[in-house]
Amino acid sequence: MKILIYKRTHKGDPDRNGIFGNEDCMGRIRNWDFDAVIGIGGKSPWKQHEGIKKKINWIGLEPKKIIAEHLRGAKIVFGHFALFEENGVDIEDEYPNLFDYMYGSQKRFDMSSSLPENVFREVKQILDSVKHNPPSIAYDSEDSDVQVQVHEKVSKCNGCFANKDVELTIFEC
Repeated sequence: MKILIYKRTHKGDPDRNGIFGNEDCMGRIRNWDFDAVIGIGGKSPWKQHEGIKKKINWIGLEPKKIIAEHLRGAKIVFGHFALFEENGVDIEDEYPNLFDYMYGSQKRFDMSSSLPENVFREVKQILDSVKHNPPSIAYDSEDSDVQVQVHEKVSKCNGCFANKDVELTIFEC
């Protein structure tokens, strides 16, 4: 299973409808092959977005890519979606191993085929917390107003990652 974890500097992408890429955040990275996304607040968010700092901002499982020609990357909706923004849990308090892993160095980007066991357990816990959440509003629609081509990328995970490689991508937007 591939999980994209990235540090956010602003709110609004994804929007409350669960569309990731509506403001072109993460650009071409959205075209990558992943099964889940965890957006966390970076250390230096934009002015008036400070509330997302070092918190779980949003989680998406079972992505469905919607290709839009005017963007650098696909717009994505999710089979299970949760948007917390500034109301998310504090990573340092709730997920200290993930906090150390994400904020313990200056790296903006990291690709790993496996996670340290203590970080993996926390990431699994985060993903499992939304496996019963509803989909993005546009997940099951073929909205003619959007004028898009839909490409499905559905994970069969159901929250169980035992004996599977987990690939982690870290990037700051």
